[in-house]
Amino acid sequence: MIRLMVKDSQLAVGETVVFTAHSHWKNIAIPVLIAVVVGAAAALALLQWVPSPQDQAWQRWTIVAVGGLLVLVFSIWPILVWLASTDTLTTRRLISRRGVFSREGKDIPIDRVQSVSYRRTLLERMLGCGTLVVQTAGDSSDVELADVAHIERRLLQVQEIILDEEIPAEGTPGRAEPV
Repeated sequence: MIRLMVKDSQLAVGETVVFTAHSHWKNIAIPVLIAVVVGAAAALALLQWVPSPQDQAWQRWTIVAVGGLLVLVFSIWPILVWLASTDTLTTRRLISRRGVFSREGKDIPIDRVQSVSYRRTLLERMLGCGTLVVQTAGDSSDVELADVAHIERRLLQVQEIILDEEIPAEGTPGRAEPV
């Protein structure tokens, strides 16, 4: 498993992690489906179209190589990119890290956040994800985190950190239900 992108040594004194998450799993659904389809197609080709290992060796190796290359490019690479991308909320900042070989990061101090909102399409509503829009004071005022899983819970967590208090919400774990 790829380690978390924000290590404890990168946190300030007294700063704690509220959550660390990858983008929604929908981003790896198609790469996984591609791997399954390519694997099934390669198996079909090897068993039905070129069944003789002695007479058709180069054709069989070609099928394996093309299938392997397709899986590498269209399945394994997107999954690695997904694993290497995280969003972390701490008690002092919102941290976004992206990239496998070269890294890109955004750190937004919580005290600079002006407002937090979200956008969701119909599909994103069904899947429970969306785009978290963080508006900050400064030149580049809007920062968008796309495909955030559990978007409403994450929005409440950001607002709780900004307001420095818990926001009672239905279904929020760890909170008592009103009687």
